[in-house]
Amino acid sequence: MTKPDTTAPDTAGDSQVRSRLTAAMRDCVADLGYRATTVADVVRVARTSRRSFYEHFPDKTTCFVAVLREANQQIIDAVAAAIDPGAPWTVQVRQAVTTYVETNETHPELTLSWIRELPALGEAGQGLKVEGMDEWIELFVAITSTPQVAADGITPVSRPTGIMIWGGIRELTANSVETRTPLSDIIEPATQACIALLASRRDT
Repeated sequence: MTKPDTTAPDTAGDSQVRSRLTAAMRDCVADLGYRATTVADVVRVARTSRRSFYEHFPDKTTCFVAVLREANQQIIDAVAAAIDPGAPWTVQVRQAVTTYVETNETHPELTLSWIRELPALGEAGQGLKVEGMDEWIELFVAITSTPQVAADGITPVSRPTGIMIWGGIRELTANSVETRTPLSDIIEPATQACIALLASRRDT
């Protein structure tokens, strides 16, 4: 098998090379874990060069953060697409939680890496955590700003409530992944908790 040239520039387009690098990082993390993964591993799997890697990312951490950011956005997009805006709001909550779980189940290694590795990434990891939380809260506000929710006298979630929902589901996910129990087990408790929190915001 021909080995990639580790010094020559990659002749593929920039977006294609970047996609190959992030896909390779995802594969390496799945096989080796983030800490054991090296830039050499990534360029080998991506079949490109170190030069090309450093044209797109200054270091391994930045590439990994890009992978986590892409994964988080994919989950948010999947959840948003799965919600039927015409359904009762309790059904919409269940659709959102179920899709979140099903999407995370397709890449358990990234879920585990987010939980275990993100805190060790320093400022880059903290920035991604805040960014991801804000994006989820924005989605929660959108979900709770529908006519179905308003018709039941429920006001859109506040930021503190959004943080509670986000943090609670993350902890359920972390516990499930770390104890190696089926992630699907959190669907019912997470759904019921979200419904209870939203119902508590009903106008009286």
